Amino acid sequence: MISFQIANDSPLYEQALKAKSALEKALASFKSDLDIVVKVSDEVQLEFESKTLGSNFQIDFTKDKLAWRLAHGGKNSEPVCKAVIGKLTNPIVFDATAGLGRESLILQSGKAQVYMFERNPIIWLMLNSALYKAQNNQEFLAQLKNGLPKLMPLGTIKDQYPSDNLPAPDVIYYDPMFPQRTKSALVKKDMRVFHELIGADTDVLEYANFLCTIAKHHVVVKRPANEDPLELNKRRSSFIDGKACRFDCYYTS
Repeated sequence: MISFQIANDSPLYEQALKAKSALEKALASFKSDLDIVVKVSDEVQLEFESKTLGSNFQIDFTKDKLAWRLAHGGKNSEPVCKAVIGKLTNPIVFDATAGLGRESLILQSGKAQVYMFERNPIIWLMLNSALYKAQNNQEFLAQLKNGLPKLMPLGTIKDQYPSDNLPAPDVIYYDPMFPQRTKSALVKKDMRVFHELIGADTDVLEYANFLCTIAKHHVVVKRPANEDPLELNKRRSSFIDGKACRFDCYYTS
């Protein structure tokens, strides 16, 4: 079960109401073994009781480890940047599944213009919270080379594109959620919470093929390193090794 506690004076009040309404409409498809409380004040935090996941979770871009990567990384050092940006100059990038938001920020720091899309209401609300916190942290903002990515309204690219508010994407980055193969402690806590909230995507092939019809240059699909490429209407053109994962590139032009 999921419940909301929304402070009336929260700067995220309107977004929280949208997320709550969307979740109520999609409740039949939401499956979780946890009783989750979504607390919304100056930031958004999930509270629950789990022996393996702890008692709370939030998305925070300003944590030291990510902030260091954003300040010191770049398109020549981050595998996701090599796959998505490559030799392009300031490309427009759609992150089709923004998730925890980290790769959107890394791509933005690599001089891409990133638009984030997220269809899970709770994750979308937490991304709003993380961006709000980042925007109000001047020390963090000063470390960024290219500002923050832009979070789009709740929903998929398919829901919102084409639109007068959106430029045509040069590249689309797609990181679909696949069934979790293990609940080992070796899997990071944030990813285990993420799996608990979202589950596996069931429309991966259909959606990836759709993305290939609108990206001007190429689509990048993130895959586990030991899994085969997706069998799309277009053949994989190349890939970048990310050690534990792989970034498969499908060129469209």
